[in-house]
Amino acid sequence: MRTWMRTKQGEDEAVQLAREKEESEGNALSIKKCISVLNTLEVTKEEKAKSFKLFKDPDNRQIFLSACDDDPEVALLWLRSEIA
Repeated sequence: MRTWMRTKQGEDEAVQLAREKEESEGNALSIKKCISVLNTLEVTKEEKAKSFKLFKDPDNRQIFLSACDDDPEVALLWLRSEIA
């Protein structure tokens, strides 16, 4: 029983640490930040609305924000290809 309790406690702590890490990283890759950056680009309202669904995925947010930092035109091309 004690071994199970220690294992369960360790798993709970690992999950909590993972959540905290995700939250701290998530602030830099938040949907709100993506929308803020998106507002600086020339997109239609339709493209903007479709982008919201795309931004639900953390990998897509990271790609979009990283690409915008590097080359906003390429980021826009990528975004358009993903929402097409």
